[in-house]
Amino acid sequence: MKVVTAEEMQEIDRKTIEDYGVQGIVLMENAGIQVVRVLLERHKDISEKRIGIFAGKGNNGGDGMVIARHLVTKGIDTTLFLLARKEAVSGDANTNLKIVTEMGIRTLEIDSLEDFELHKKEILRCDIFVDAILGTGLNSPVRGYYKDIISFLNNAGKFTLSVDIPSGLSSDAGEIIGEHIKADITVTFGFPKRGHLLYPGAKYVGRLEVVDISIPGRLSNKVKVNLIEEEDIRAIFHPRDTDSHKGNYGHILVVAGSIGKGGAAALASMSALKIGAGLVTLALPESMNLAVEMGIPEVMTLPLPQTNKGTIDLSAKDKILDSLEGKDVLLIGPGISTHPRTVKLLGELLRAVNCPVVIDADGINGVKTYLDLLKDISTPMIMTPHPGEMARLLDITVKDLRAKRLELTQNLAEKYNIYIALKGARSVIAEPGGEIYLNPTGNPGMATAGAGDVLSGIIAGLISQRFSLSNALRSAVYLHGLAGDIASEHLGQMSLIAGDIIDSIPEAVREVVGSRQYGGGSRVGGMDKLVCPCERMQEYF
Repeated sequence: MKVVTAEEMQEIDRKTIEDYGVQGIVLMENAGIQVVRVLLERHKDISEKRIGIFAGKGNNGGDGMVIARHLVTKGIDTTLFLLARKEAVSGDANTNLKIVTEMGIRTLEIDSLEDFELHKKEILRCDIFVDAILGTGLNSPVRGYYKDIISFLNNAGKFTLSVDIPSGLSSDAGEIIGEHIKADITVTFGFPKRGHLLYPGAKYVGRLEVVDISIPGRLSNKVKVNLIEEEDIRAIFHPRDTDSHKGNYGHILVVAGSIGKGGAAALASMSALKIGAGLVTLALPESMNLAVEMGIPEVMTLPLPQTNKGTIDLSAKDKILDSLEGKDVLLIGPGISTHPRTVKLLGELLRAVNCPVVIDADGINGVKTYLDLLKDISTPMIMTPHPGEMARLLDITVKDLRAKRLELTQNLAEKYNIYIALKGARSVIAEPGGEIYLNPTGNPGMATAGAGDVLSGIIAGLISQRFSLSNALRSAVYLHGLAGDIASEHLGQMSLIAGDIIDSIPEAVREVVGSRQYGGGSRVGGMDKLVCPCERMQEYF
């Protein structure tokens, strides 16, 4: 599913009207009808409720007027609070305002703080608020009496549905720019907007419903940002051949670990096996070898020379390169430290390796020294930074990164011809060809040590099974988040640890892929139940 900016949505609307002949008044009518449908589905007792619709003077307000008309037609007690004088309303919204007036629908004009004070008691009589005040396109804080009204509505404690986007939120970024509606449900039209999905703003969207209002889907073909959906991931997987063996599912070399950070190496290796890799060899400092052999017998080991600090030494280069013969993917970084000789080893390996590479954790911190080298490397490469690591790569603050995380991630991917998964709430995947993907799965319980190591192992495990880098990365990020969601359902967020995510990988795979490929059955249906982020997720934010 495409994810659009306000400007992209305006262009799509324009082409819908001009190129396809769907009049703007028809789009407005369809939008209002869809919102009423959602309200009726959500509130079975809506005939017993009083509805307050808060409408601005623009098209978002026009949607609100359509909503008021259809609710009144169904016999539902509805009041339209128009946050402007009637004469200030124009275009299609004015057409609908005239219909509302002709129908005798109760309309109260609020054009000042004095008007607002006069109608406060009437507002509080309502059981449900419909926010149709501002819509998309806002890029500065709400001011004046709008700000006071939005604050009042939030503090009233009523169920609130926002039309298109909660008024006051930016549709293009997840940053909070001022006072805004805190919605229980947001109904948006055609495509989700970036501001619906990016945090911290996304937590004020509530449950997101994306509805069809007759906008042709092909008009979004040039949009580069996508939301990963369950059916996208399901289509990537295929049944295993009955006559197959472990060699058919790849062999991974994991270069990881240092004294005190052996857990990172173990988590990455185990998650690679759990997602289906045939073989995993873990190359690690020689003093740690026995403990790993005893602790995770499914993983083969390669003991390496180490520094006096217990990290992998530069002298391990030839041994690693020899071991890479016949391997399908190299995963490097979890727990390796930033010891100078280990970092130099990283650079030497990047110059020599000829299989796909996944770089994570300390590997990302170390690769900052070799960024220019990446331009000359033809080996397919994935990096999985968290915001702190990404900010260090770019020599900016985490705050600056959050403000433009999509653009900055994409710029880095294109500049160095690499795939990047920027981890966090709504992880961002950027591909060197220009496409960006937002991941809807995951929860705050996954903010725990080792969760990133698990992700890197899943990515490497899928690449080893001959998934393309794009398919492996999108599938891994989605399944990793889903496994975290499943673990959280069983254990709660506070008690969730990285090992719980690994334990939940099989259930995540069964849920997405189904019984045909992996045995078992799917617990829930596809994302088309909600169209946008899974219903399960809403309890987390």
